Amino acid sequence: MRRLWALPALVLLVGCDAINPALRYEEAARQLRFTLDRVEPQVELAFPLEQSRLRLRLEVGVDNPSDQRLRTRRVSGDLRLAAQGGDHGIGSVSFPEGADLAPKGRSVLRVDVVLGYADLRSAWGPLSGAVLRHEPATWNLVGEARFEVLGIEFGVPFRTRKESGR
Repeated sequence: MRRLWALPALVLLVGCDAINPALRYEEAARQLRFTLDRVEPQVELAFPLEQSRLRLRLEVGVDNPSDQRLRTRRVSGDLRLAAQGGDHGIGSVSFPEGADLAPKGRSVLRVDVVLGYADLRSAWGPLSGAVLRHEPATWNLVGEARFEVLGIEFGVPFRTRKESGR
């Protein structure tokens, strides 16, 4: 009967990290702080208007306050623009290359995206106002960073924003 109590006591003494060491990495990943550091939009007008496009250079900063080195498999999200009283979908953004996130450090993820007029037709007015006339706007990125540690895959959601034209 004493042997039955030995296993739970051992688990309590050793802790959950010994049973599943990926838990400490998952906890470290949940401490990450994401910031939308830079949004550099450039509208390329063409005639006819359907041939116009938007070029975006995005930089997302990632602060890792933990003592764990982490490596993302993929970071992606949806970019939206709040301008002229509405919220407009711009498109999906993906940072396909994994990023090495040093402990107690900061990393920057960069991506260039090109979107055509057809993709942005409903947001073209507010978008051109924010980009060409520097009207007040807020860029929002809602996404997820994906990790794989010791064969266990998990995601960490994030939300970040950047104001412009103010």
